[in-house]
Amino acid sequence: MESKNSKMTLDKLAGMIARGFEKTATKDEMNTGFNKIDIRLNSVEERLDRVENRLNKVENRVEEVHDILVSEEKQVLGLQKRVRTLERATK
Repeated sequence: MESKNSKMTLDKLAGMIARGFEKTATKDEMNTGFNKIDIRLNSVEERLDRVENRLNKVENRVEEVHDILVSEEKQVLGLQKRVRTLERATK
C-alpha cells in the first residue's frame, strides 16, 4: 500500500512540476511579448515627440505670419483713409 500512496504522491508532484514549467514558459512568453510592446510604445512615443516638436515650429511660424498680416492690415487701413481724404479733397 505504501508504494501505491508513494506513487500517487510522486505522480501528483510530477504533475505539479510540469504545470509549473508550463506556467513559467507562458510567463516568459508574456514577458517577451510585453518587452516587444514596450519597445514599440517607446518608438511611438519618440515619433510623437518629433511630431510635437514639428507642430510647435509650425505653430510659431503661423503666429509670425498672423502678426505680419495684422501689421499689414493696419497699414492698408491707414492707406485707405488717406486715399479717401485725398478723393474728398479733389472733388
